[in-house]
Amino acid sequence: MNFDYIYKFHTVTDNSKNALLNRKIWLSTQDSLNDPFEGVTKTIYPSDREALITKCVNYMIEMLCDEKNLEKSHVKDIVLQRYLENPEAFLETVVEQAQKEHKSAIEHTRNLGIYSTSADIPNDERSHIANMIMWSLYADGFKGFCIKYNAKELYRSLRELNAADTFSYTKVNYVTRPHEIDLFSLVHKGNFEYLKALQCKHDQWGHECECRILCTTTGLKEISQKSIEAIYFGDKIPDQNEIDLIEIMQQSFPSTPIFRVKLDDQSYGIRVGKKM
Repeated sequence: MNFDYIYKFHTVTDNSKNALLNRKIWLSTQDSLNDPFEGVTKTIYPSDREALITKCVNYMIEMLCDEKNLEKSHVKDIVLQRYLENPEAFLETVVEQAQKEHKSAIEHTRNLGIYSTSADIPNDERSHIANMIMWSLYADGFKGFCIKYNAKELYRSLRELNAADTFSYTKVNYVTRPHEIDLFSLVHKGNFEYLKALQCKHDQWGHECECRILCTTTGLKEISQKSIEAIYFGDKIPDQNEIDLIEIMQQSFPSTPIFRVKLDDQSYGIRVGKKM
């Protein structure tokens, strides 16, 4: 993990309280995230017939070499012979196979677990705790809370305490065009080009400074007690929710400091209050 700290903004719900109590985090599916363009890709097709023939021939050569473990020169002769016997049927069959593989790869990403967090705001010494948009959108308009994670410890503990799963992480890039995937690029099983769509969001989401933890499965995952560096309560948090969260922290993360964030009229921004 290349970040020192990452942040997760929460609305206070039974689910968020229970996860905190049990020292767990929830990894969602791609479809449950709030960006309607999540995972959208643009498929690139050959520009003309000559390019299509070349792509189809090379695709079949690579596929047969992978599946049959044959010499490329031998496979090339077989593929060219198939093409010459019936060019149209050959092209149609290969395109259908490529589309099938493409769809399968995209569907695979939809079954991955995703934990969306935020990295610190570039060139802002106040850290992501000062991001009022995130407080408004994801922490119930300052009535929720924000967890500051020790990024390296969080990632280490996820891998250690959930050994049956495989984890990775990525920083999100903010772009103005969808990620492009060549229809014929997925012939190699080790090609993870389709996963790059999870690294891209429209630049209108740039305020999130998002860092994603990815997992081979979804659901609750255990974390260590040392994973949480601090927790921050929004200034408008209801009294009972504050009491509940303090009790949970004392039970499950007794050494973790608790702060309240304040709306500061003088600076027209957010400041962190005293430790509670």
